[in-house]
Amino acid sequence: MASIVKKPNSRFWFAAFRDANRRQRRQSTFETDRKKALKVAEQYEQVATRKLPARSVRETIATLYREAYADKLPLATVRQYATQWLAAKEAEVAQGTMDRYREAIRKLLEFLGDLAEQDLSVVSRQLLLEFRGALSKQLSPSTANLMLGQTRRLFREARRDGYIVENPAEFLEPVREDSDDARRPFTVPEIQRLLEIADPEWKSLILCGLYTGQRLYDLAELSWDNIDLVRGEVRLKVRKTGKRLILPLAPSLRKHLENLPGSDVPGAPLHPRAFKIV
Repeated sequence: MASIVKKPNSRFWFAAFRDANRRQRRQSTFETDRKKALKVAEQYEQVATRKLPARSVRETIATLYREAYADKLPLATVRQYATQWLAAKEAEVAQGTMDRYREAIRKLLEFLGDLAEQDLSVVSRQLLLEFRGALSKQLSPSTANLMLGQTRRLFREARRDGYIVENPAEFLEPVREDSDDARRPFTVPEIQRLLEIADPEWKSLILCGLYTGQRLYDLAELSWDNIDLVRGEVRLKVRKTGKRLILPLAPSLRKHLENLPGSDVPGAPLHPRAFKIV
């Protein structure tokens, strides 16, 4: 029979009960009231022994929350929360990052199928482990891990917002990446080889990347307005974070830029072909 106990480091009562395999379980009720905590503990036991569906615990907690705080506990299906989460991210991240978020959520909802229309609490750690396995079969380890990171963020923020009591993705480990597939920086001979075979614009992009450390699409967006040869600076806005940077021009990069054909047209791109693509 379910009971409740107190732990010295917590203000909440903990439920003590046995599951369907007779194993002893301990789970926080997230209640400080003894009677309410015991009611939650009994619900836990019924779910653990498979006498009630998991959503019953969620419904019980929602009722107790409403009685205690005169407010509603946030409720949403997986799809509903994912949709509103993506909408909130629109104002927080760059477009490229937003596209990756959407793709990760699309993959998750596709994997869940009909479960995506159920309460967010239906997603268990086991389900996410199966999702990780499915991603690892479809995608490279780095791409799969990127999507898993976005999935972890979704559930972490769902817990923060009160939609779930526990985060099922909290201890979801990444897909193992073989050392042969892991990213590494270019070696000096590799960079030299690239510079030997690159056309003038690609050579310029490579040198800009080498000396500024910026992403390719940020370099492709550079115009002559971003370059101050007098002060020896390059000024740019990073697309991913929206942060504005002022970087000193290394002597070798400054010499390279001085030899490029300039333009008197305001906003003229530094790398015209790349600029048209981005």
